[in-house]
Amino acid sequence: MATLTVPVLWVLISFLACYVDSLPNAKLPRQSAGCTVDYFNGIIPSGVSIEQADYLTTGSFAESGNLGYPAAASGLPPLCVVIVKNETANYRFGMFLPDNWNSKFIAIGSYSFLGGINWLDMGAGVQYGMASLSTDTGHNSGQGDMTWATTQQLRVNWAYQALEGSIILGKSLIQTYYSNTPIAYSYFSGCSTGGRQGLKQIQRDPDMFDGALIGAPAWDTKNLMPWISKTAIWNLPESAPGSLNDNNFFLRLEAEVVKQCDSLDGVQDNIVSSLSACREHFDITRIRCDLTINKTGCWTQAQIDTAHKMYSDYITDRGEFVYKGLDYSSEAGWGTFLLPADPRNPNNVRRNFDAQYERTFMDYGSNWQITSYNDSVVNDARIRDEQSVQASADQYDLGSFRNKGKIIMYGGLADSTVPVQHTDLYYSRTVQAMGNIDDFFRYFHIPGMAHCWGTPDNVKAPWMMGGAGQAAQRPPYNSGHSVPLGYNDTAHDALLALMDWVENGNAVSQIIASEFNFTDSTLQNIVMYRQRPLCPYPQTARWDGQGDQNDASSWHCM
Repeated sequence: MATLTVPVLWVLISFLACYVDSLPNAKLPRQSAGCTVDYFNGIIPSGVSIEQADYLTTGSFAESGNLGYPAAASGLPPLCVVIVKNETANYRFGMFLPDNWNSKFIAIGSYSFLGGINWLDMGAGVQYGMASLSTDTGHNSGQGDMTWATTQQLRVNWAYQALEGSIILGKSLIQTYYSNTPIAYSYFSGCSTGGRQGLKQIQRDPDMFDGALIGAPAWDTKNLMPWISKTAIWNLPESAPGSLNDNNFFLRLEAEVVKQCDSLDGVQDNIVSSLSACREHFDITRIRCDLTINKTGCWTQAQIDTAHKMYSDYITDRGEFVYKGLDYSSEAGWGTFLLPADPRNPNNVRRNFDAQYERTFMDYGSNWQITSYNDSVVNDARIRDEQSVQASADQYDLGSFRNKGKIIMYGGLADSTVPVQHTDLYYSRTVQAMGNIDDFFRYFHIPGMAHCWGTPDNVKAPWMMGGAGQAAQRPPYNSGHSVPLGYNDTAHDALLALMDWVENGNAVSQIIASEFNFTDSTLQNIVMYRQRPLCPYPQTARWDGQGDQNDASSWHCM
């Protein structure tokens, strides 16, 4: 939406580099005899306990009582499931250790403020042959719940410490488990809060990963959370003339944006690909009409004024920039922050989310109401984050990571949770700090994609490209990984492309994104609908004017 030192193992890895280089594609079988609580108890340091160590051959695993990530990971190869607890700092992490290990490691990011081990995304990771790890970030909680953040330790665990400590210990345990075999390559994959976690770890320890796949990072916590609260203020009270209190309003606006802006990139395909052209040409007054005729399709001028605020950057009354605004084509998801979780709630706390950060992380107390918000919260949020929790991943000079690691970052142009313009901002500030960064950091826009995955039904933009959490959104769902229908290769899967860049020096010049159609009402079978290349920012994909628009070969990065 964070302190431990790097162990001696990295010195060993560096010393054995020539040997390691010969290992990455080797499959190292591991007998299940070591997959016991007693075995791991014999190799853990003091202050750590083993909650579970079981050999799994059923292909599916779920952890009972996991509020944040209750879904089972399926399609698993034979592996060892391990749950470790740091008793001192009070966080847990899980590991999937496959029998056939390719000597690679992947850490999996979290989402939002959820608490629990992300077994589902770990399941996708282990199907690449890697040992996978995820932390519970020190708590167990469901969507929109921040009531757990009652102590400094809990907040810092979520910010960075639980992941960092889990990776350091986890790597040591993994190498010991596989007969002291060094880890050849270490990777990270995460989106949203997970994207923030990945950037934060690179900033704190440039030797932590060899490659990181960073999706829609919520990197600017200290400004993001006040912006979320401000969006609620713009839309309150519910009875105000400018309040947007029906999801149909958002769908109507999104449809109008597609209608006016689709063709501005030269192609009529229901995808808004040129946000800059849309910002310049879109006329929102076309949805203004008589509410007595159409209560859900017509907007009043007051509602249009509210939409303008959503699109605009958050600037305080004193003229200070806080956060980038939402962009055109993101409207279908505006209800995430603007619609109340419970319309009967007299306090109008939307999604039970926007006020909780101030109440918990900022110690305003349980009685603080969103209607008390003013611009002073921004400065307070910044001070508290910078002086204590340090969740924001706002270091732009990535230092020595440039010499040994690679980053692929991506963001959906229709993202209504982390505005793509704020992801652009991180990239541009990194360029300002480091100059041309194409040698190790490439950023990809995904036209039509929402937050982390998916696309509106009336858009059907290609979005699937091996990003965090994406495999579970299409058949075979929880047992999937990479891209379905056999597109698990470096051309279509960003994680595989990242590995190829790290291990073989093949820089990523494009990634082909895919979108599918369901073939029946069971939603268990799909066929390819269309594919399109994603281009390193600021390049964009251009149609050749002749070929099939749904075929990636008809498009080129320019």
